[in-house]
Amino acid sequence: MDKFIFAEIPDKEVDIDYYKAVEEFMIHGPCGIERPKSPCMVNKRCSKHFLKKFVDVSTWDDDGYPIYKRRDNGKTVEKNGVQLDSRYVVPYNRYLLLKYKAHINVEWCNQYRSIKYLFKYVNKGNDMVTAEFYKSTTDERSNEVVDEINMYYYCRYVSAYFQYVVFEDDDCIENVLNRSTVNQSMFTAWFDSNKKYDFAKELPYIDMPTKFVWKKDIREWHPRQRGFAIGQIFYVPPGSGEIYYLRCLLNVVRGPTNFEDIKSYKGVIYPTFRDACYARGLLDDDKEYIDAINEASHWSTAQSMWKLYGVVLHERALAVDLLLPL
Repeated sequence: MDKFIFAEIPDKEVDIDYYKAVEEFMIHGPCGIERPKSPCMVNKRCSKHFLKKFVDVSTWDDDGYPIYKRRDNGKTVEKNGVQLDSRYVVPYNRYLLLKYKAHINVEWCNQYRSIKYLFKYVNKGNDMVTAEFYKSTTDERSNEVVDEINMYYYCRYVSAYFQYVVFEDDDCIENVLNRSTVNQSMFTAWFDSNKKYDFAKELPYIDMPTKFVWKKDIREWHPRQRGFAIGQIFYVPPGSGEIYYLRCLLNVVRGPTNFEDIKSYKGVIYPTFRDACYARGLLDDDKEYIDAINEASHWSTAQSMWKLYGVVLHERALAVDLLLPL
């Protein structure tokens, strides 16, 4: 375990880059007595179970969980004016930390429950939701009657949400839809950032996190002051229609301020995202289908891959039909 996972502050004099990486990305806190109002504090205790104990040798507890080596060697880092030692270090892998210069927590898993969880998660299939529909009626005595049999419908859905709206059961739907935040999302805020910052126009949507930080409280993109982040867009199957072609364009289009800009190319505004993809040469070959299969191969089950392959063949056949002369 000690060959792969570390939970100590390195020697600053031996490797300054290594030391600075741990200092910037892998130190928890301060919390506890030093900072009782830290976000991790719940009921006056750290919810992440810091600070840890000093131990000279890595071991396992009675439940099989690892206890990483944290020696009391006097090495500290300063964070928010507080000197913190190895008891505040989040376990990490040295190679990954120095390669990606980001917070990457690495843990040792040696329990059968870990394998059971992964196997169950990979093979669990599509998500499911229970939707409730009911209509109350009244009997001859004007008493309310609820048909419990028709009250529930068991539904299955396959979707990736791009924007969600939270509301209470008794909220008026008109008031919910009229909220200013309903039309504000990370995606639409991208349009605003392209209007406000010139260097934002150089980035496609997928690369926004590399130079900007999303502020949830004010729902705006702000220039990143330090650190680095990797962007990710929700996976969309090729058979999803226009939303799939929109996702393709978000990997290449830079600086749009509205949806029409995304569908524009060389001064022409195309009626659909699919037409815009064809105009840019994104659909002239099988590259988009190959990319979709390669992406899904990293996480999809064998059954889902077969379904995706069928969808790809169907979509490719439609594309060929559209290109044939009348």
